[in-house]
Amino acid sequence: MLHRKRLMGVVAFLILGLCLSSVTYGAPPIKIGIVAPLSGGAAMVGDTQVKGIALAIKQINAQGGIHGRQVVYYAEDDEQIPAKSVNAVNKLVYQQKVDAVIGTVNSSCTLANMEITKRAGVPQITPISSNPKITRLGNPWIFRLQASDDQQAEAIVNYAVNVLKLKKMAIMYQSDDYGTGGKDVIVRRLKELGLEPVAVEAFNPDAKDMSAQILKIKNAGADGLFMWTMYAQGALIARQSRQLGLKVPLMGGGGLTNPKLVELAGEAAYGLLNTQTFFPDPEGASPEAKAFIEAYKKEYGILPDSNAAMSYDSMMILAEAMKKAGPALNKKEVRDNIAATKNYRGVTGVITIDKYGDANRDILIIRVKEGGGYEVVWPKH
Repeated sequence: MLHRKRLMGVVAFLILGLCLSSVTYGAPPIKIGIVAPLSGGAAMVGDTQVKGIALAIKQINAQGGIHGRQVVYYAEDDEQIPAKSVNAVNKLVYQQKVDAVIGTVNSSCTLANMEITKRAGVPQITPISSNPKITRLGNPWIFRLQASDDQQAEAIVNYAVNVLKLKKMAIMYQSDDYGTGGKDVIVRRLKELGLEPVAVEAFNPDAKDMSAQILKIKNAGADGLFMWTMYAQGALIARQSRQLGLKVPLMGGGGLTNPKLVELAGEAAYGLLNTQTFFPDPEGASPEAKAFIEAYKKEYGILPDSNAAMSYDSMMILAEAMKKAGPALNKKEVRDNIAATKNYRGVTGVITIDKYGDANRDILIIRVKEGGGYEVVWPKH
C-alpha cells in the first residue's frame, strides 16, 4: 500500500506538471529521493518527514517548478536499519537517478547512507538526524537542518542545572549513534559545569523492558533523568519510571517529540521536557511559520511538528540552491549553493549553513502539558 501511495503521488505531480502553462514542455522532471523509516518504531517520524517535503514540492510546482521543470519525489523505507538505509539510497541514486536526497531520521542510518551520496556526488540534506559526527567527517555532500546533539544536549543540560537546579542527574541512552552521541555531550557538559552523572545506563533501541536500568538510577539517588532516545522508548521509560517510584524530571532531545509519546505513556509523560527547533504556535509564529502551519493543517488536517517543518525547510533550501545553479542543474553547483545558504528565512527560523554543513539555530525547551499537548518553557517570552 505504501508503494502504491508513493507511486500515485509521483503520478499526481507529473499530471500537475502537464497542466501548468509555465512548465517547459517535454522537460524531464527534477527527481528528489527521500529515505525515511516508513515502517517500524519510528514510522510516524518518517511519515511527517515525507509530508513536509511533499507539501514543499506541491507549492514549488504550483509556482511553475524549478527552471520550468516539475519536481517529483521517490520515497524509500529504511525501517531505521543502517543496511536497509544504504540499500534505499543506492536505489534512489543509481536506479531512480535522483538529483538530490533528503533524509533520513536515524543517525546511524545517515552515517551509513551518506557514503553513497558522497561517492556519487549527489547533494544530501538530513532534516532530522542529530549525531555530531554526521557533519564532522569531512563529507562535503551532506548537510543538516536539525540542531546537532551538541546543541540540543547542551541546551537541556543547561536548563536542568541553571533553571531546575538539579545536582544528581542520571542518563539513559539507546545504544546506537544517536543515543551515544547525545550521552557523550551530556556527560561532557555536566563535567564542564562541575558535575558527574550518578548513573549512565544503555539499552537496545528496540528494548521492551527498562526496569533494571531504572532501578539502578533510582538506587543511585538521581534527582533528574536525561533519556536520549526516540518517542516509543521514551514513553516506556516514562511509564516504567513512574511505576517503579522514580518521580524525577524526565528530559531529552528532539527525538521524544511526538503525539504518540503521550498516547503510549499516558499521565507518566506529563511534565517531560525536551529540546526542539520549531513549535506550531500560530499566535507567536513568524509570517513564514504561520503560512506553513496553515498550509500544513489545510493539507493534512493536523498541526505540523518540528520534523515536518525541518523537512519542509530542507526541500525549500534545496529548491533555492537548484534555482541558483541554472537549468543544467549541475550537482556540484547545487551542493555549493546549499553550503552558501545565509540568512534564509525558513519556517523553523533564520537559517545559515556553517562551515561544517550545519544549520545554526536557536533551541527551544518544550514541556508535555497535563492532559497532553506541549508548551514552550524556554526561552521565556
